[in-house]
Amino acid sequence: MKMNFCSEIESFISANYDGNTYTDSIINDMYGHILIPDKNIAVMPVTLPVCSLDKSQKLFFQNLSIAAARQNLQLIIIHEDRWITKRNIICRRILSHLGKFVRIHGRQCEVKRIAKVQADEFLQQNHLYGSPQAKHKYGLFYKHQLVAAASFSGGRPIVRGEKVYRSYELVRFANYQNCIVYGGVGKLISHFIAEHNPDDIMSYADVDWSPGKSYEKLGFKFIEYTEPQKFYLDVKTCQRHYPKRLPQELLCEFSRQSLPLDDFLSQHDIFTVYNSGNKKYLLKLK
Repeated sequence: MKMNFCSEIESFISANYDGNTYTDSIINDMYGHILIPDKNIAVMPVTLPVCSLDKSQKLFFQNLSIAAARQNLQLIIIHEDRWITKRNIICRRILSHLGKFVRIHGRQCEVKRIAKVQADEFLQQNHLYGSPQAKHKYGLFYKHQLVAAASFSGGRPIVRGEKVYRSYELVRFANYQNCIVYGGVGKLISHFIAEHNPDDIMSYADVDWSPGKSYEKLGFKFIEYTEPQKFYLDVKTCQRHYPKRLPQELLCEFSRQSLPLDDFLSQHDIFTVYNSGNKKYLLKLK
């Protein structure tokens, strides 16, 4: 008999973790979660939607994560569409939270600039959100193998108070498969600072997965929670669409009828969903 999504997550954790786990609902009674008390982690599977969320529900998952943090729990939220389309990456991320990974020390690695093609391929294979548009790309190499990569934006003038700062963004960072490079992101940031002399660097921690502690260890300061991102999710294909990037054929069909956009898309089994947003961090250097 085929397991459902939630059972698949629970079975995967049980097969790869020897400690105690419990199925519970202490964070929210609408969604059960798998509690891993020895790790202070709760994994919450979220099944495919059957209708659209409205704006009043936009902060739902972000608020759950904040409530969990008050109980000294890191809440990991796994949406079923991501499990279907990015299962290998999600499994590796779960394993890393369970302590199942290969340790490499950053001091054993060499920093090199990498080409767009190499950065795109690495990030597509190792980051849930793939490879973004970014100006500067660097890799960490261990015994000539690329084991971590980071991409940074170009410099932008940002006004804070009465001063204008030359600010950059750490847009993506990913380790290779089941590896974690200790001190890796710090080494890449230090190299970037030495080359570009930024006034500050900002970055974002995905609230679905991270409490942002790794940024805080590097000297970044928490600024704010960002608003959750709205997506249109096609539950037949599990493809997510940004509101401004809907397929042209859908937009053409929409223009020929009178329903509001969200209602029209719901008729095609495309529903409004929200992620948990991000935690914004800033590393002040000047």
